[in-house]
Amino acid sequence: MHARGVTASRIAVVVCGVVCGAGCGYATSAPHDRILLAIPAGRLDIALRQLATQTGQQILFDPKMTGRRTTAALHGPIEPERALRTLLANTGLVAKHVRAGVIIIVAAPPARSHDTRSSTAKSSNATAEVAPPSADIVVTALKRPTALGDTEISMDAVTGAQVLARGAYDLRSAAALLPGLVPIATAPLQQRIAIRGVTGTGESTVGVYYGETPISGPSGTTFDPAASTPDVDLVDVDRIELLRGPQGTLYGASSMGGTLRVLFNRPDATRWTGHVDAGVSAVQGGVMGGNVAAVVNAPIVRDTLAARIVVHRRTSGGYVDNDRLGLKDTGGILRQGARLGLAWTPSQALRVDTLLLHQSTRIDDAGFWYPDLGRYRNDQPVRTPNRERLDLASVTAHWTTGAIAIVATGSHYRWTIVKEGDFTQVLAQQARSEAGCQRYAVLASGTGCTPAQRSAFQAYLQTRLPGVLYQPFHVQSSTAEVRVSSDRTGALGWTLGGFVERRRDSAESYTVRADATTGLRVTPLDITGLRLLHSALDQQALFAETNWGVTSRLTATLGLRYFHYTRTAYGSVPIPNIITGTGAIGTDRYARADDGTNLKAELAYRLPGETLVYAIASEGFRPGGVNITPDLTDQERSYDADHVWSYELGARTRIAGGRLTLEGALYHIDWSDPIYAAWSANGAFGYNTNIGTVRIDGAEAKASLALGAMRLTGSANYTDARLGEDQAVSTTDGAGRRGDPLPNVPRLTYALGVQTSTAIAGGKVATFAVDAVGATRVRTAFNDRSTYYAVTPARFVIDATADIRLAQWRAGVALRNVLNAVGANRLTSSAFGTRQLYSSAPRTVMLSLDRDF
Repeated sequence: MHARGVTASRIAVVVCGVVCGAGCGYATSAPHDRILLAIPAGRLDIALRQLATQTGQQILFDPKMTGRRTTAALHGPIEPERALRTLLANTGLVAKHVRAGVIIIVAAPPARSHDTRSSTAKSSNATAEVAPPSADIVVTALKRPTALGDTEISMDAVTGAQVLARGAYDLRSAAALLPGLVPIATAPLQQRIAIRGVTGTGESTVGVYYGETPISGPSGTTFDPAASTPDVDLVDVDRIELLRGPQGTLYGASSMGGTLRVLFNRPDATRWTGHVDAGVSAVQGGVMGGNVAAVVNAPIVRDTLAARIVVHRRTSGGYVDNDRLGLKDTGGILRQGARLGLAWTPSQALRVDTLLLHQSTRIDDAGFWYPDLGRYRNDQPVRTPNRERLDLASVTAHWTTGAIAIVATGSHYRWTIVKEGDFTQVLAQQARSEAGCQRYAVLASGTGCTPAQRSAFQAYLQTRLPGVLYQPFHVQSSTAEVRVSSDRTGALGWTLGGFVERRRDSAESYTVRADATTGLRVTPLDITGLRLLHSALDQQALFAETNWGVTSRLTATLGLRYFHYTRTAYGSVPIPNIITGTGAIGTDRYARADDGTNLKAELAYRLPGETLVYAIASEGFRPGGVNITPDLTDQERSYDADHVWSYELGARTRIAGGRLTLEGALYHIDWSDPIYAAWSANGAFGYNTNIGTVRIDGAEAKASLALGAMRLTGSANYTDARLGEDQAVSTTDGAGRRGDPLPNVPRLTYALGVQTSTAIAGGKVATFAVDAVGATRVRTAFNDRSTYYAVTPARFVIDATADIRLAQWRAGVALRNVLNAVGANRLTSSAFGTRQLYSSAPRTVMLSLDRDF
């Protein structure tokens, strides 16, 4: 979308203020509020960026337009609108208000260029959006507003405009815009995400936030919340922030590899607005899909109370054929949901944001295929539809004075995942199990089965095939956090806070029989076995971080977080599965508690010009826990928390008048007691264990170049993650040796992009973009001594998009996977099945039409 007189190709600088709703540490200022400002005299472009940061607004401008213009200083309490008029006085530039908190700087109309009283003009139908973000996007990753170019960590941010323009709607498609984010498929609808090679079972290694709410998946039967990453449809998004490296002081547990924050647009109390979009998609060799979404922004009490309502529905066509069951085009996905946001600003010092969110998702079958059978072909003996539902409610209050800002947030969510998995192969492999035969014949331990008893057991087993694991998983969590921060203008800044979480998990694991003809589980359930698991995690933390401007160029940061957690778990077996031996679980309750600290120390130096160099040493951790799995020893029953120390040296700079942006980082990570999955001897049960040490070395680089109306972008992430010592135990991925690379961690990921915009007849603007993403091949196990060792092929996928915009209308076309490449994500093997491949969809055409109101 574009304002009159301003095209996306001209806007090379974006100052994206703190309008992220619950994700912000400071309230967005209303035009009449007085804010304590500290902006020195100097270049106009720098002054505008500082104004955006200190007032919480988005200010968009072309650096060619500001040129070498200078402006006077601003100090003391002043209204943001008056401050903007002061900065623009006698510059020949004016400000156009697109919507609340979004301003574009343009050349003054010739007839009124001398009238500085009109330097701020209202525009009811200007709707500018911009192309790729620059170093001037203001983010709140450090829980205070900072320009991206001045944020002293390795991170990326993408705007909602980029998400819309690229047609990204979930985390996997958005990963192309977020270098270093690696989604790893774990099951239909499910994925764990990794940053810098830090990935494993157990609690998440990447903290995922929607607004101010951290969300973790259900623990399931293997106590692996990381296997399920919350994936809310990316509709009406303000921005996404990706923080790379441990964020243990500000974000705490489960942010060892980094943090991902998705921030939605806030309600606007100044005017009614709306947005609708619809689209259709066709996947090559598959079926049609489509999407529809609507957004309504309603000021209930002007300038005081507003609501924002979002509804959405999306279907993705399936393309996997099951030859055994005679099924075509399986793996179709339906995602639908709704959000309600409320923003109440009773005074200039207080703002309260409320978010209610619901989303349900389902897939009609497995979604993976077997390359040995041919492209997109599957021969599972059963169907495995999966579904999930997420409901979230949060309230965040921002209170600010001239000296401090206080943010208090509370949230609660419920997440249910119903998994179905093929259990036929695991059951069939027990046909020669002496233990299974003894359980069936009710023999004392050590007493062998007779041939007749063994035949009877095998005949019974055949009556339970094909088999399905039917597993409803539930998690609900309540969290609260309070932060107190100092005023933003002094040389010494600080943040103090406290965090609590109360999480409860339950899992029902049914082994049931499926119909051999349809592949569907028999209903009512024909149960072979049932086990129930329950767990709880209670966390508390206190944290503090201080920033000291040692000199005008040197800043020192120190952070500390104290944490304590308690995990409890117990299980029961209402119906023992005599084939696999679930009856050995028992009903004992187990507990594990621990406490400790995370530290962070950083120095950042700003060189003359626009260059930042920083060095960071930081810690991160994940809670340990207990395993409720049959036939474990006391030592295997529990596992320790794991912990990382990360050391990073990074830099970012802008040259050539801001047209070229360069950034990069080098890092080393020491990871002690990594948590990984192990399996029982019969392959039926998974549990967590520690595997010693891991050493990770890596480098990241990113560049963005604006050439007139064209922008070129490129990024590369190199990760060398290896075992630091021989494993003491064998895991799912085999018996690892020192120097073995971690499974499923690509050595190199990269992305290349080009985008251009041009004005065409009738006031229309056309935008074209081509993006390519790739990764090197990866091992699926530590080494080829593993039974299930394989290699996931390298992937390289190209997407192309084009759209035409006229006033409030936009029509777009996207071609996903232009080369119709396999786009392998993960090749996985286990006792459940070998060489199952999760991949990109085949070549897909998407048409879209949307309109703003």
